[in-house]
Amino acid sequence: MIAVFVAAMFFTSCEKEGVYEPKQKISEIKHNRYHALPSGTTISNNEREVWNWNGKVLSYIDYYNAKDERTGTTLFRYDENNRISEINYGSNTAKFNYVDNLINEIEIFNTNGAKIGKFELEHKGSKVSAMNVTLNDDKSLITLPFNPLSLFIPENAADKVLECSNTKGTTHVSLTWTGKNVTAMEMKGSYNVSYKWTYDEYNNPYKGLFDVDALSMDAIFSANNVVREVISQGSSSSTTDFTYIYDGKNCPVKKSWESVVFLSEFGLDVPVTYEDEFKY
Repeated sequence: MIAVFVAAMFFTSCEKEGVYEPKQKISEIKHNRYHALPSGTTISNNEREVWNWNGKVLSYIDYYNAKDERTGTTLFRYDENNRISEINYGSNTAKFNYVDNLINEIEIFNTNGAKIGKFELEHKGSKVSAMNVTLNDDKSLITLPFNPLSLFIPENAADKVLECSNTKGTTHVSLTWTGKNVTAMEMKGSYNVSYKWTYDEYNNPYKGLFDVDALSMDAIFSANNVVREVISQGSSSSTTDFTYIYDGKNCPVKKSWESVVFLSEFGLDVPVTYEDEFKY
């Protein structure tokens, strides 16, 4: 999955934290994937997102495949206070509900208007402290290009929550904050998984997206970038390290990490190098 249902995605304020600064907006994200086969052959898959803005709010994101063919569009709508009110993916729509300018619920509807999922949020102050995720066994939610949960937790974990919640039940997610960053997550439901994150001191390019007018600046996105992710399930754990190249305004222009995935067409577990490139 390329992004989160926002995922991932966004406006960036890389000059002043806590201040909406529209001079730095993401215009494009390139997703480069390199699979190294035992034969020595490297298979690449390069996709991209183009972000389109209307003044200081994100209007829509177009997605392009490796052949540079447009594969879809995510539309963003806002209420009279410029708060994000709806995200439309074509086949599904996410609607945002607020209490005291904080997002307290996100409801997901299909093209027939039937509710197929909801995310209920709890807060401590302006920060999200817990989420109850209920999905109606709808497989289409796993492949959404913009995962609304990535507003609150790092993208890989947001995708995992959707994947593991895709049964007729509720998954409870609790979050731990250290300063302005989410540093731990516990997920309990049909799967029990925990995440821990370590951050750099530079600006997260997604911080500030949708943080306009009445919406609390602390409500969504960690302030900095994840440099290490530790996932634990039962007695097993795995660690992923992320590296960055930054521009002169302390924003990343490139993010890299490695993983091992199973390629069904070859019947092999192969190492994969991931690179995300940001243009502002």
